Amino acid sequence: MAGTPTSPPGEALALLQQIASNIDAMLWSWDPQNGRISYTNPAFEAFWGLSANTLADEPWQWLEHVESADRERVRSLQTSPVKRSEEYKVIRPQGGTARLSQRALPMHSPSGELLRIIHLANNITWQLDTSKQLRVEIGRRTDSEAKYRAVVENVSEGILVTAAGRILYANPKALELTSLDEETAKSRPFIEFIHPDDREKVLGNHMKRLRGETVENYYQFRVQHSQVATRWLEISAVMFEWQGAPATLNFLTDVTLKRQAEEDMRKALAHERELSELKSRFVAVASHEFRTPLAAILSSVELLDTYGASFPAGERRELLGQIKTAVARMNGMVEQVLLTSRLELGKFRFEAAPLLVPDWLVQVMDELERGSPQATRISLTCDGLDAARIADQQLLRYIVINLLSNALKYSNPDTPVQFAVRGVDDQIHLRVSDQGIGIPEADLPRLFGSFHRGSNVGNISGTGIGLHIVKECVTLHGGDIEVNSQLGLGTTFTVRLAAPPA
Repeated sequence: MAGTPTSPPGEALALLQQIASNIDAMLWSWDPQNGRISYTNPAFEAFWGLSANTLADEPWQWLEHVESADRERVRSLQTSPVKRSEEYKVIRPQGGTARLSQRALPMHSPSGELLRIIHLANNITWQLDTSKQLRVEIGRRTDSEAKYRAVVENVSEGILVTAAGRILYANPKALELTSLDEETAKSRPFIEFIHPDDREKVLGNHMKRLRGETVENYYQFRVQHSQVATRWLEISAVMFEWQGAPATLNFLTDVTLKRQAEEDMRKALAHERELSELKSRFVAVASHEFRTPLAAILSSVELLDTYGASFPAGERRELLGQIKTAVARMNGMVEQVLLTSRLELGKFRFEAAPLLVPDWLVQVMDELERGSPQATRISLTCDGLDAARIADQQLLRYIVINLLSNALKYSNPDTPVQFAVRGVDDQIHLRVSDQGIGIPEADLPRLFGSFHRGSNVGNISGTGIGLHIVKECVTLHGGDIEVNSQLGLGTTFTVRLAAPPA
């Protein structure tokens, strides 16, 4: 029994590709299984003049444009099983040179298997040029002040000069990224503008830089724009002198969209893993649960085929009854699987109509008793439902049948099952209690998932689909469900459904 299963990852993948198609950074996906690039975004294709399709037969073709001294580092980065980054020089296919900063983001399965490596690269040529120019211009402090401001105040990245924990200068883009005005930026310590959860990291890196220790070339932190809005920034910094004193020159880049792309990629991979696990659980359940009734049918048919003529009529009827029971069981399992599929595809609709609940309950109980002698253990009470209620009879039936069937299945045949139904204002409350084996606490988070069964069910037959159907039907009926359970003492399900008087 499990948490509500996720839907196929089509929407997540579509959103991810839309984001990847609109970011300035180059993004591509490396498949370690076949040693190929499986996806390239428009920024990659515009820079290299190559795409995943053109690289299909020669996945390392683009490496020829990397400066020879850097190629081995870049080749190692492309297949890196750990998160790391490198900077390197390339000879652009269109002519000229550029400097790239590339980061490898390996994606692993829960078992540690390397599934794919996502690469993000930025053209940092302008940063190096700007940093060099700033150091020269600031150091000289000559008549080129106007030229310096033209460069710094019109670049698309944020530039900050900090010293002694304060902002000494911020270009317009830096003020925009941090959501500050110039007066506020210079009036308080720089660390106050950083998200509280990231302050320790930023301060630690700053102190290492001051001590001359090795610090990451690039790292990311958050700034709080409002109570609900957070922006992710990537920072790179160099030490230099400002007015004769040590200072730090910081470059800020908005990576909020890039972070979202990475998060959506992780979610898409999680969807893939869950779908794979779901398929595996279905195969396991189907192969196990169908084998038992098939074996019963086969053995009964063989007995009838071999000894049928000599069997008394009573024994023949018993064997035929076993065949019918096994077929009914298999048919029920198939119906549940098909019902689950219809629910997840959104083919069920809430179709309410006036319903006399007490009369309907009598019909449901009669149906249960015809199908199983164990149903006589159910004690039914009904209160506050004299008037008809607006409800979906089909959804109600799936909820009640599955909850009561589970209560009978997972409790001893000499213990009662309590079934209480009450009308409360504009709702119907259903309460099913048994004195059975209970549900382990570890199984509760995944209680209503498809094909997941409790770890303590032992040899009790079942598909792990019933509670998933219950949850989906409760949601369609505008209700909620809760469970209380103790191992060895029993389980109580409480369902509250919207059902106003007719």
